Amino acid sequence: MAALDDPDMPMTGLAPSPEELADMMTITVRHERPELEYSFMLPDGWYQQPTPPGKPQIKESEYDFLSLGVFTVAKDFVPPVLFSVGARPAPKKGHVAEWLEEQCTMQGLALQRMTVHRFLFGWGADAVALQQSDIGPLKMRIAMFEDSRRLWALTGMAPLSLWEGSVVPLSRAICTFELLHPGKQTVAILPKPEGLEM
Repeated sequence: MAALDDPDMPMTGLAPSPEELADMMTITVRHERPELEYSFMLPDGWYQQPTPPGKPQIKESEYDFLSLGVFTVAKDFVPPVLFSVGARPAPKKGHVAEWLEEQCTMQGLALQRMTVHRFLFGWGADAVALQQSDIGPLKMRIAMFEDSRRLWALTGMAPLSLWEGSVVPLSRAICTFELLHPGKQTVAILPKPEGLEM
């Protein structure tokens, strides 16, 4: 495998070797609403946590994400290395990077840095954050994007002590994530510079 271009938010150096590829699986998640269906890749052996009972509904709150999947290294969440997918209606005002920053603040996450990347699903805000927990600090990579006025959050999380060994599979999940029925991106990732005429 080639060297990673970034230790926390790699975009290159993620291509699996033939041996690694043989140990990977493509996860396809179906939903009664086709616009919420997606696929991505994870190492074989990861566990898909059961969805909460009842009929899931897209939340109308500007801050609550509907959980569309939580995937863990171990069934019992030990160690807490996981990849999660959530969606909600996009707020009426603002831009994606702003919404990602607000989400981190509301969840008590210490935002370390943020950038913009082009992924398979389109442009997204990409951030690294830390969170304190009873087992020590947790590190996460959060990619947020908008598609057809729906805001998506992809989160890869691991204890800080396990981050170096977890960043590649978590980043591969984010970088291989695709909507099965994509619409179009209608909201800016960053604010338009003042005085710039488009």
